[in-house]
Amino acid sequence: MTKRVLITGINGLLGQNIVQEFQSDHEIFGLDLNPSIFGESSPVQVKQMDLNDEKALRDYINLKRPAAIIHTAAYTNVDRAEDDQDIAFAVNAQVPKSLASICLESDIPLVHISTDYVFNGEAGPYSENDQCHARGKYAESKLAGETAVLESGAKSVVIRPNVMYGNGKQLTSSFVEWLLNELRNERSVRIVDDQYNNPTYARRLASVIRVVLDQKAWGVWHFGSKEVVSRYTFALKIADTFGLSSALINAISTGDLNQRAPRPMRSGLICEKLKKELNIPILSIDEELALLKEEMDAS
Repeated sequence: MTKRVLITGINGLLGQNIVQEFQSDHEIFGLDLNPSIFGESSPVQVKQMDLNDEKALRDYINLKRPAAIIHTAAYTNVDRAEDDQDIAFAVNAQVPKSLASICLESDIPLVHISTDYVFNGEAGPYSENDQCHARGKYAESKLAGETAVLESGAKSVVIRPNVMYGNGKQLTSSFVEWLLNELRNERSVRIVDDQYNNPTYARRLASVIRVVLDQKAWGVWHFGSKEVVSRYTFALKIADTFGLSSALINAISTGDLNQRAPRPMRSGLICEKLKKELNIPILSIDEELALLKEEMDAS
């Protein structure tokens, strides 16, 4: 019998990449706030649902009985969360808590996608053992969500990526797609040069999720590229990979943007645990961007 996997936020960048990773040998079900992007001919079955409807969520999971649930859905507007904190906490904290409770009841493994924002971003890169210190309502809501999952008693995995990018369709926001579009149309862009991360390629994150589930590697894992760079340097690398001029990319400071919520400035994630314990290679940004270009050229 083919295993079933349930993906929340299935229309999003990571959700789409997880579908690619699992579709060859899994029956895939998805939940999303918006209608399915996969088309009527696709074997992927998507139900439109507000995940805060706990009864509907529980009834659907009990009906489908998936072998695993991968929770990617989240409230991600960092600045708006300062005003919409009730919504942010409902989506980012209460929904994971409800999912973990349902998974515990039904003995279903849960993969929860968190973020580097659980750290204050003052002394990165961070390991899984470093103390969390969330700053801002978005960060606080995400920390509350992963804490609820880890303390639930369910078979659970928390994966923390940072600055996720990749290939997908009908995405509401995609840094790489936006940057490529601007450069190809010869429009100048401003990118901050004082925020540091090791960006996470969604296609490879999907493969990491597959490994941790196959290995039943419960607990917290960090995943990103090998090196920590500024957003500006990342943008230059994107331009170089796709053969576009970097002359239109201008460096600015975070202070120039007057953003409402605080950002992790010196962030990044140490990924040695994945490499040592699960034998997952950690690639350079250039290597992963080359894979992305290959993926985009083929699609």
